[in-house]
Amino acid sequence: MSRVKEAEHIPHSMTEEEMLARIAWFYYHDNLTQGEIGKRLDIPRLKVSRLLEKGRQLGVIKVQINSRFTGCLELEEALQQYFHLKHIRVLPALEQHEINTRLGIGASQMLMSLMKPNQLMAIGFGETIMQTIKYCNEFITSNQLKLITLSGGVGPYMKGIGELDGSCSISIIPAPLRASSVEAAKLFKREACVRDIMLAAGAADVAIVGIGSTQQKGQATLIRSGYINEEGQQELRSKGAIGDILGYFMQHDGTLQPDIPLHDELISLPLEKLVKIPTVIGIAGGENKVDAILSALNGKYINSLVTEEKTAKMILAQIV
Repeated sequence: MSRVKEAEHIPHSMTEEEMLARIAWFYYHDNLTQGEIGKRLDIPRLKVSRLLEKGRQLGVIKVQINSRFTGCLELEEALQQYFHLKHIRVLPALEQHEINTRLGIGASQMLMSLMKPNQLMAIGFGETIMQTIKYCNEFITSNQLKLITLSGGVGPYMKGIGELDGSCSISIIPAPLRASSVEAAKLFKREACVRDIMLAAGAADVAIVGIGSTQQKGQATLIRSGYINEEGQQELRSKGAIGDILGYFMQHDGTLQPDIPLHDELISLPLEKLVKIPTVIGIAGGENKVDAILSALNGKYINSLVTEEKTAKMILAQIV
């Protein structure tokens, strides 16, 4: 037997700790596969795999990830465990980049990993949602996904709809976001074309929603779309409203803000029906959105989240 082969032959009389150390060295230092290690040590590949896992659990093997994404992974794990989220993506902080665009790219990547051909995706309004649709346009078309709006108001959806391929199937609630009165809202909701689309939206496979904040001032989609004005927004905030989803305003603990007449004028899927959709992804980021995101998480209106690193850190700072 040659010296090389003698060196490669490992007697089975070695202790498990020694075998574990050799396996770890072969695997992480020499880049051998588990099958190659098994042949070299004359043990089954499954035993190699089991010992590698045991080494990680005992702390004998420690894997260090040197990447700018490491902090994001830790934030994802902390938020996922605390709020029992199904899915989460925290984007690395990047100065001087438009946050809604980056959130849209991150959310589109999440959707591409989750959605299957011919499924139904319900969409809320807002800049982050429109950016998300823009960046998964080709995916939507190639997988024949069906889209449906979660609220009335064609205007807030037009930017995203304009990015879609002409063959894309999309159903839009044919009504304004906010009716002129409670009575008018009731009439709209009784119309078969409105009622049927809202029922279908509640049966979607996945929903994506933006999270508005009463700290946004003129940047808020609700203000730009004429749903409320800045004075009305500040009045709501003074009463305890932190943010909104689909136009429904929430308090810090996630409960809906009481005594808001415009809730009854809103033509939008109620949040108690939104939460019945299997996967509801909230897409939001920025310092002025922290409290609103927390409100949405506390109310369990979303079970998945796409945000960015600084926002995630600020959320965690408030809960730990």
